Amino acid sequence: MADTQASLVPSHDTPDPHRQIDSAAWAVFFIWLGVVMLAGLPWGWFLVGVGVLILGAQMVRTQRSLKVDRFGVVIGVIILAAGLWDLLALPLPLMPLILIVLGGYLLWKTLSTTASP
Repeated sequence: MADTQASLVPSHDTPDPHRQIDSAAWAVFFIWLGVVMLAGLPWGWFLVGVGVLILGAQMVRTQRSLKVDRFGVVIGVIILAAGLWDLLALPLPLMPLILIVLGGYLLWKTLSTTASP
């Protein structure tokens, strides 16, 4: 009976690499948030840092031959773009452009797939 219970308890000898990366990314996020607050950096710098952090976590996944989260990559790129957009004070609104690109991609994806009978 003791063997059955012992096998149900997860072993802590071999940590899950996905969980390690996620935990490290959250730790760096809180450190970055604290640095931004202490230094009084503008909102754009916060967004740039978070975007780089998200993309960096996906890069670590790639280097460790783990599955890359495509949603994470897209969100990282959008957050990084929003930060740079703010820092560069570009005159065009970002969200309408992102929505147009997203809609165009979805339309292209729908029309380019061949229908299977």
